[in-house]
Amino acid sequence: MVHLEKVTYTNALDVCKLTIFESQYPFVADNEESLAEAYLAVTSDESYAYPFAIYDDDTLVGFLMLGYNDYVLENPDAPAYLRNNYSLWRLMIDKNHQKKGYGREAVRLALEFIRTWPRGEAEACITSYNPENEVARKLYASFGFVENGEMDDDEIVAVLKLKDGSEASEPEDGDERKVFELEDPSKAKPIFAQWEDPDTGILSCLDGVMGKILVTDPEQPRSAMAVVGDFAFLAGEPDLELLRGKPARWMIVVPQNEAWGQLMEENFPVGKRIRYAIKKDTKFDRERLEALVRAMPEGYELRRIDGELYDLCCKEEDFEDCVSVFESKEQYLELGRGWAILKDGKLVAAASSYSRYQKGIEIEIDVVKPERHKGLGSAVAAQLILSCLDEGLYPSWDAANKLSVRLAKKLGYEFSREYVCYIME
Repeated sequence: MVHLEKVTYTNALDVCKLTIFESQYPFVADNEESLAEAYLAVTSDESYAYPFAIYDDDTLVGFLMLGYNDYVLENPDAPAYLRNNYSLWRLMIDKNHQKKGYGREAVRLALEFIRTWPRGEAEACITSYNPENEVARKLYASFGFVENGEMDDDEIVAVLKLKDGSEASEPEDGDERKVFELEDPSKAKPIFAQWEDPDTGILSCLDGVMGKILVTDPEQPRSAMAVVGDFAFLAGEPDLELLRGKPARWMIVVPQNEAWGQLMEENFPVGKRIRYAIKKDTKFDRERLEALVRAMPEGYELRRIDGELYDLCCKEEDFEDCVSVFESKEQYLELGRGWAILKDGKLVAAASSYSRYQKGIEIEIDVVKPERHKGLGSAVAAQLILSCLDEGLYPSWDAANKLSVRLAKKLGYEFSREYVCYIME
């Protein structure tokens, strides 16, 4: 069973021996440094620290540290919201125990401990993370942490309200939740017609290629939710009942307007973030793309994703999103498009169709961390774009972060606009 134990003289050295992957160094502080900061915190009059070792039964798997600030720190740049609030200060899982759910369970246990109010009640728990750390962003958002637009040095600040009763709104006793999947997706086209530059996920659903359209009135729908993979797109009149019918899993929810966003914020524990839309009328430079493919370093193999590589993507957590939205291997091999890069027979990079619509695909790019910054993402993406152009398919791109925007521009795309989305469980 996963549990937390205080760091004491009996386990402190073992905690200091925990290691992470080199690619994670920019995101995770050294444990010795963290324990030194904990000592300084408990000997000051301004804050307090709770360093914990994370165990699975008797096996040490990670380290977590919580904090409490009685006053704003003397640092004049320290954000004022730290006053009298708890903080999730550090979290790391040893590289030999990652991708086993320990981080998520540790955060759950940490919040459970905080709500025992060891230093008294507080309004919020604060955390921060590197803007490029998508794993941390997704993890904390799933617990209801919301980015507040401020920075703590070079890290994004996210806040979890501890006393707002932030459970999703429930229907009154006797009410039924009635959400239906449209048998004829074209019924929803008028609802999404006013969507500026519609995402290809919406097109996938409206074209009837993949995904589904959910409504509360299947005969005369006035609002609709297009669901494909981990994305949901809301349009029409804001409808709380429709939001309650969202698939019961972690999702990125994109509202058509601010009214939808306000409805989510008022009724659900959501995490708010910014994504970056890329223009969908790119005129690609084939010579430029071919040069990016040729620039792939020696020792790597570029292959089209076939049945064998489809199976490999399914087994590798880093590459699941390249194929997982398709209902089956057969559907992917028929409708999907993808290329992969292997090194010594191991999958290290892939560019694939996250989803498919009639006239094109939505691109998913994944590169394992030890192989990043070698041009592999550019090479495999360029090859996928070239193959799409050969077939007359448009390779659409949507960016989760500014790094993705930079890669898109390198490939010839143009930035369109920022837009708001929400993380909902």
